[in-house]
Amino acid sequence: MINQQLAEFSNLLIILTVVLYVLALIGFGADLSGVSQRRSDARLRSREAARVPVGAGAPAIGAGGGAEAGAGGGSFAADDDERASALESRDSGPAADGIADGRGAEGDARPAGALTARGFGFVMAAIGAVLHVGAMVLRGIATQRVPWGNMYEFSMTSSAMIVVVFLLFAIRRKDLRLLGTFVILPVLVLMLIAQTAWILPAAELTPSLQNSYWVVIHVGIAIIATALSGLGALIAVLQLVQARHERTLAAQHAAGETRPQAWGRAGAVLSRLPGATALEALCFRIHALAFVCWTFTLIFGAVWANDAWGRYWNWDPKEVWTFVIWVVYACYLHARATRGFRGSKAAWFALAGFACVVINYTVVNLWINGLHSYSGL
Repeated sequence: MINQQLAEFSNLLIILTVVLYVLALIGFGADLSGVSQRRSDARLRSREAARVPVGAGAPAIGAGGGAEAGAGGGSFAADDDERASALESRDSGPAADGIADGRGAEGDARPAGALTARGFGFVMAAIGAVLHVGAMVLRGIATQRVPWGNMYEFSMTSSAMIVVVFLLFAIRRKDLRLLGTFVILPVLVLMLIAQTAWILPAAELTPSLQNSYWVVIHVGIAIIATALSGLGALIAVLQLVQARHERTLAAQHAAGETRPQAWGRAGAVLSRLPGATALEALCFRIHALAFVCWTFTLIFGAVWANDAWGRYWNWDPKEVWTFVIWVVYACYLHARATRGFRGSKAAWFALAGFACVVINYTVVNLWINGLHSYSGL
């Protein structure tokens, strides 16, 4: 018996979750957009600090300690960028990760305990994740089954898992909260697509899925694998962008530019994100976990297939593409462990694996008929 009232309340929580994720996106985005402004303000303060007012004809002491002739004016230090970087690092230190320490991003006095934009985004994302998970739990209670019986429910549960995994990583490493914009935005896009194109009323499972505990084990692990692959793909994209930015800066430095800059405001944002090497290491760890989950997805799927259809392998499109995903990620992990296969090559390999996940998740579900035609659409 389907509890439609509880199902409607679950849908309401999903809408509230979208609102909270939008607020989180605004917070994370405001933090990123303020990076270049903070750098500009820090540079201005460094110049003001280097200006020493003197009388007419009196010597002005430069930042480097030497005397410079001045006439009613001061001097600017030659290392403005170094001072600006130091001031910016001071202003965006531990306070930028959550609770301010009494000073704002511009060095102004701020009440103790005030949230920064990044902290606000993280709190909104955390509250949204709680409501998101709660909505899917209520959906399961309303239907008296696990809440991943069709494509809409699978999408909503996977997106919730992506946010939860990101928050867990961001709790351990606060610098990863800088990636909040790049995580929340794709999650919102997926949720909006599911809410508009894939949404289905609460209903019982199809007969082939009823009375089987494998739907909990097999599909549950597949959801975790998909979420980890999606998060890993986001990190891989950021790694590629960051690597290109770093190459541009290195080329400018090699050309003799004393103050290398690249990409304007976007470059200022990228200068605050983890480096390409750190992002690659994180990408590898996430995909290693995803690969373990894809392995168990294949194994448990084969056991369930034998229990349901009498054969471990039926060459069903869903089975084939899951195996393709497993092979691509296995090659990625093996190649990544091989000397010389690092950096952008590894990132593109990881993205190829996620492209297979997208094909399996959309094309196979929506347009290819098979034994796994459970999208409900």
